[in-house]
Amino acid sequence: MDWLLDLRIKGQRLKARALGQHLRIGITGLSGAGKTAFITSLINQLLNPNAAPKLPFFTVMPNRYFGAKLLESETSDCPRFPYEQNLAAIQAKTWPVSTTGWSQISLMLRYQSTDFLAGKLKNYSELQLDIVDYPGEWLLDLPMLQQEYDRWCQQMWLLLDQPERADLVAPFKAQLANVDLQNADDWSLQQLSDAYAHLLQGLRTQHAAVLLQPGRLLLPAELAGTPLLWLFPLLPKQLNADTPLSVRLKRQFVNYQQRVIKPFYQDYFAGLDRQVVLVDCLGALNQGFAVMQETQQALMQILQSFRYGPTSFLGRLFQPKIDKILFAATKADLLTPEQHRNLTLLLQQMLQQPLQDNRYQRTQTEALALSAVVTSEFGVVETPEGSQPCIRGTDRNGQLRTLFPGDVPISMPSQLLFSHHQFAFPQFVPQGLAVDGLLPSQRLDQALEFIIGDALQ
Repeated sequence: MDWLLDLRIKGQRLKARALGQHLRIGITGLSGAGKTAFITSLINQLLNPNAAPKLPFFTVMPNRYFGAKLLESETSDCPRFPYEQNLAAIQAKTWPVSTTGWSQISLMLRYQSTDFLAGKLKNYSELQLDIVDYPGEWLLDLPMLQQEYDRWCQQMWLLLDQPERADLVAPFKAQLANVDLQNADDWSLQQLSDAYAHLLQGLRTQHAAVLLQPGRLLLPAELAGTPLLWLFPLLPKQLNADTPLSVRLKRQFVNYQQRVIKPFYQDYFAGLDRQVVLVDCLGALNQGFAVMQETQQALMQILQSFRYGPTSFLGRLFQPKIDKILFAATKADLLTPEQHRNLTLLLQQMLQQPLQDNRYQRTQTEALALSAVVTSEFGVVETPEGSQPCIRGTDRNGQLRTLFPGDVPISMPSQLLFSHHQFAFPQFVPQGLAVDGLLPSQRLDQALEFIIGDALQ
């Protein structure tokens, strides 16, 4: 009778959405942006009503917020987000394991409504939050839905042919140049796809490259070893004629769109009500001009894949749109406080076009510098030149470091600046839980207020 249970669950969800008691929140970000830490910290704060003193801008606290509980998983085919394991890792002063597959977790929030009738008729109101986690690598595939194979090949070779990547790309390029275009058998496709996947891994580890497609070649999960991942870009000059190899790769590209990317989008993104876009600006600055440019390009392409704008009553039920987006620059704790404004301005400049597009679509937007899990302490040291702001934290080698991490540019830095200056923002490990069981955070209260504050009225 599984179909009856499924029907009952869908009916309950539809009712909650109709009454405005259900929100599906998408935490969007490239690999390394901090999605897992953000979700873990958000849940940690919501499960603890005593978090009120540390969340002053989350206005439902302390008087109207009664708390939250984790809901039981509704379906057996959806892995549960490992909240407890992630929290234990942070408590042990290590970062959680990186996301390698998709998962979901749901919370039920209880609060006192400000509505006069609701407040009189009910002791409390409820809001269900659904939060989905997934590898950032998979997110990179969404722009491929708007492309054809030939155009995708040309775009990928624009990225692969960058001079600083030549040594790493040269072997695969030579392998492609000598390939028999008349041979499109399985073994040839598998060999070339494996070589391309190896190249993508090398570009990520050695050059911190961002816009690497298909993303499933980096993290295949349940698709490992399947023909769906036999995909790679031919050289532009090899696309001039319809050879057996190019014809088959075009079919492979369409199969990947229809059987991998579209289900991923429909299952996790088509029903989003709110969105948080996490960006690791500091990590991109550390890697240099090319990575900054590529990060900006990837984010702008990804954001074009979502439906934005206000939605009606029926729209909420059958064709939801994202009506609020929070753009968040993560890891703000790796800066001294006076640099947080610069970080926010840099984020706004990086995403200037998406911000303008969303305003045009009447979507509410906000930009914020935050830290979901604070790893440092702020202080001031006296030097011969005067007082100097600094931060102190423990690096990955277990060494306690005190330093001024540097200034953040307020706009996209030029290639000339990178040639004269090397950014070196630190990486620290977590400090663990506070004595009250809460993860230390910065501006998570403002993030919560913007994303769900209006739904708790």
